[in-house]
Amino acid sequence: MTADTEAGAVGQTNTAGTPTGTRTGIERLLAPSSIAMVGASNQEMRIGGQVYGNLALNFKGALYPVHPRDQAVQGDRAYRSVADLPGPVDLAVIAVPAGHVAGVIEQCGERGVGGAVVLTAGFAEAGPDGAALQRELADAAARTGVRVVGPNCIGYLSSAGGVAASFAMPPGTPLPPAGPVALVSQSGGFGSYIAEKAQLAGLRLGWFVSTGNEVDVNIAQVLRFLVERDETRVLLAFSETLRDPDVFVETARRAAELDKPLVLLKAGRSEEAARAALSHTASVVGSAEVFDAVCRQHGVVVADTMEEMLDLGMIFQDGRRPRGDRIGIMTTSGGAGVLLADGAGMAGLSVPEFPPGERDAIAAKMPQPFYGSASNPVDTTAQITAAPDLFQTVLGEVVGGSVVDMAATVTWARPGAANDAIIETYRSTDKPFAVLCTTWLEDFQKAGVPTFTDPRRVVHALAALARHTLRRPPATPEFVPDEDRARRVRSMLVEARNLGEDVLLESTAKRVMAEYGIPVTREIYVRGVRDSGPDEVAAAAAKLGGPVALKVMSYQLPHKSDVGGLRLGLSGADAVKDAYRDMLAEVARRAPDAMISGVLVQEMAPARLEIGCGMRHDPVFGPMVALGPGGIMIEMLAETALLRPPFDAAAAKEAIGGLLGGRLVGGSRGLSPGELDLLAATMTGLGALALEVPEIAEVDVNPVRVADGGAVAADALIVLADDAEES
Repeated sequence: MTADTEAGAVGQTNTAGTPTGTRTGIERLLAPSSIAMVGASNQEMRIGGQVYGNLALNFKGALYPVHPRDQAVQGDRAYRSVADLPGPVDLAVIAVPAGHVAGVIEQCGERGVGGAVVLTAGFAEAGPDGAALQRELADAAARTGVRVVGPNCIGYLSSAGGVAASFAMPPGTPLPPAGPVALVSQSGGFGSYIAEKAQLAGLRLGWFVSTGNEVDVNIAQVLRFLVERDETRVLLAFSETLRDPDVFVETARRAAELDKPLVLLKAGRSEEAARAALSHTASVVGSAEVFDAVCRQHGVVVADTMEEMLDLGMIFQDGRRPRGDRIGIMTTSGGAGVLLADGAGMAGLSVPEFPPGERDAIAAKMPQPFYGSASNPVDTTAQITAAPDLFQTVLGEVVGGSVVDMAATVTWARPGAANDAIIETYRSTDKPFAVLCTTWLEDFQKAGVPTFTDPRRVVHALAALARHTLRRPPATPEFVPDEDRARRVRSMLVEARNLGEDVLLESTAKRVMAEYGIPVTREIYVRGVRDSGPDEVAAAAAKLGGPVALKVMSYQLPHKSDVGGLRLGLSGADAVKDAYRDMLAEVARRAPDAMISGVLVQEMAPARLEIGCGMRHDPVFGPMVALGPGGIMIEMLAETALLRPPFDAAAAKEAIGGLLGGRLVGGSRGLSPGELDLLAATMTGLGALALEVPEIAEVDVNPVRVADGGAVAADALIVLADDAEES
């Protein structure tokens, strides 16, 4: 529709009949009913010409080219500036030199434009001068309220909306039919590579959005918009960073609620890659381990490679879901069957034998005499190619088997009865069904049959589908801060702050943890060092009963054992007094400048297991709580359960249950239910502490000693944030 024929409707209603004024900026940006292109060109080989041509070919709403001199662009009436447009538009596509972009955004704000796609490069990715231009652009967007995708992006494509606001498409290319898969990529160039590869593989891509430098709208916000779209059923994302982690987590939760798989390929996992991401899109890159943990916590599927991401998009896009993890396999080659069965087992799928009656029925329908196998995997041998009508019959028996939740078969990419039978069988069942083929086959793609070219990729995709379906992420609880508790804890930080210290005494740290329901050892703090000290610590030991430990308390000695400030397993008054004197003398000798605040007398807690638990701040996701093998094993095993607060005890137990291949909670020496409850309480307590008192930067609880149904924190370190870092 040309600008002249639609001018009267611009700014009144969108394509759904909703008043434009009631739509949010990001809705107008990504689902526009009217578009202006600033920098539109009559030269089709220029970006402004190519993109305008793509828009004119595909978009059915009002379209306005903006050019300062030409009277018309590609046959449509042109306007000299945004200010000259006949009415407000939803979307402005901008392809002008970087120095002019902020001014165009100002004009867009004055004219009531909802959002802008800035294709122009030369901003933060180009060095200090570009970074200054990007700050100007960010200020203009914030001041005007115009939502901005980019800069330094290649725009976006929406088949449902007919929007081809991108130079990723060759000139004169119509948008593909609307499909259920959406791809969002921070990188424009590689994003378009992924998009083309996806379409070649048979993914029905309905959206492709490139976010570039993300001066305003970022990947998380685009995904949040797309997850609510009816036409979108699978979300794929390639990310160099996540600038809006709370929105990302909210999107992940919503995707799980709607059963819309979210698959994410993350770049910037190594230091070298992080530097590359910084130079490419001015990204901030957090810990890959934390990123994976947050995704796991909220049901996001993390792909290790681009091919894996596309494979998962392929298996998810038809919406089929298995009822279990059992796979039925049929091949004309025993070797292929063995590879598929091996891969299935390693991927976590089961390959059950068919019941005798079903096995006999399969064997009876094979060409006779039969030399293959009617078990699972079913090996028809090449005999069946001589009786093509039997191929579909046998395949139907395998797919319909009572012990099969999903199926896979093998074929060659050539026309014939076998491939026709595969398509018919796929259409006749609602079970997930994947095909191993020598290459992608157009007939399979038209029918929607998931096709893979390697046995491992077939079963890996099916296994990911089963995990996604059978494991629903635990609901995220609403967190309501306890302000009274937070005030009590803040009062415990005053002494350290007044002394200019950034760590708490262990005795204070344990009082903080006790406020959050974290079980700690019984102990008595003997403040100060004086002549009566030996008698006081002996009296404290007698009050606790049993063997005790003595620990020097000093702000300068957070790791007290390094200077001899620890004595263990003491029984009896004389032993306690002697140990007290000896410990203080050794500390005075090895750390003469340390100020001793007192001595902690602590019960000796038994330990069948030692666990470490802590809290750190990730630069992207903020506070993260970790739990893993503690004591001397923490460095050797280096395996942790990581959760981002808020989370509840159920989520903590699930995360702990995944440690060491599940062995920490299973077996005769694993955690008892009571011990698991206490460790979960430790994790949830640290999560609540991190949210309520953000001026605590770090917590280290190691070890938590576990034995006889109990679990208590035997040592603790709390580090305070610098004043500049406090929230």
